[in-house]
Amino acid sequence: MYATLYKLFRAKRNRTLKRLTWIAHDIWNYFLGWQRTRYALGLPYMSFAEMSRQFTILRKAHPEVFAHWRELDSWAAREILKRLDAGYQRFFIGLAKRPPRFRSWRKPYSFTMCPSGYGFADPEKGDFGFGIYGDKVRIQNKHYRFNLSRPILGNIKTITIKEDSLGDFYMSVVTDHTVSKVAPKTGHAAGFDFGIKTLFTCSDGTLYESPEFYKTSMDDLSVAQRAHSEKVKGSNNSERSRKDVARVHRKIKRQRENHHWKLAKRFVYKYDALCFETLTFEGMKRLWDRKVSDIAPYAFHQKLKHQASKHGKAVHYIDRFEATSKTCSKCGQPQMLMDLSVRKWRCPSCQTHHHRDVNAAINIVKVGASTFGLEGIRLAIASGPRRLQPKSEPHDPHRKATDS
Repeated sequence: MYATLYKLFRAKRNRTLKRLTWIAHDIWNYFLGWQRTRYALGLPYMSFAEMSRQFTILRKAHPEVFAHWRELDSWAAREILKRLDAGYQRFFIGLAKRPPRFRSWRKPYSFTMCPSGYGFADPEKGDFGFGIYGDKVRIQNKHYRFNLSRPILGNIKTITIKEDSLGDFYMSVVTDHTVSKVAPKTGHAAGFDFGIKTLFTCSDGTLYESPEFYKTSMDDLSVAQRAHSEKVKGSNNSERSRKDVARVHRKIKRQRENHHWKLAKRFVYKYDALCFETLTFEGMKRLWDRKVSDIAPYAFHQKLKHQASKHGKAVHYIDRFEATSKTCSKCGQPQMLMDLSVRKWRCPSCQTHHHRDVNAAINIVKVGASTFGLEGIRLAIASGPRRLQPKSEPHDPHRKATDS
């Protein structure tokens, strides 16, 4: 499957999409309230099949109350019930900490439709063997235009319509296209040590600095928030100032995601195997809070694993209790006492100078190679002089993602 995201042009008919998202909210909250009522009464959980059956009965038996449910495509409505059931199943097996919660009317929501709820014009024949779709789509018998920023490849399976906090609508198109371009094998494996000041330290001595997008945008954000706090609550000026705040947050989010995707793709194109530590980011947030949230390490690892699976590369995680920072990567002699403020140190056994983060990254890739059996892959390990003065690589927003 292949998914691409497109932005719908602003138009008055987008109010119809706004109403459809409101109906999706209503269906979710109605059946979630029903599930909670059954639990309070001691009744068993209502499965997706039962919810779907009750959805049909309610629409037919009480048309005066649930007439607005008919405005949303039937398949899209049942997809919402499937999401609700999936949320409960994740909670039952322990993957989620809490059951699904009610959706706020102020927060955006989405709905997914099959081909019965949308329609594209017949694609024109392209030079690469696939059809070229136009920039118009029919959703619930209304036509919309969208920004065709990249061609739609393959046969369209489903589309998802979602509204953001600024009122703009986006369309996610899922097709059966398979990616044919795969990153070539390099035969190298590297270890990476996560840090707050330096985002990642590679075992070859390269330091990847954190852009800190939230920190650099704090002035703009504080100005927008201060202006919003001075407005009368519920007025038009308050709504405009709220959008100004949301616009700054959206820019920060897009900058961070763009950096994550480019950095993940660079790692995948440069190494065949990547080794990391299994850190508890929730615990790190209690110590450094905003700095860890600004980096968003969990979101980056999700994108990295996606890129690695797509290009046939491997991502390995070693135990976080391995003494990677305090162990000499040359002779293996551990150091008993070493504070976090110590950035460079000398091994008393072999007299080797070490940079703390580079030494930890080298130990990570060595432990990963011995644990996961990375035979036939060269380990990217820094030489002696680069350990003392590692090469720093700052964030470049114009760098191509495929650069090695």
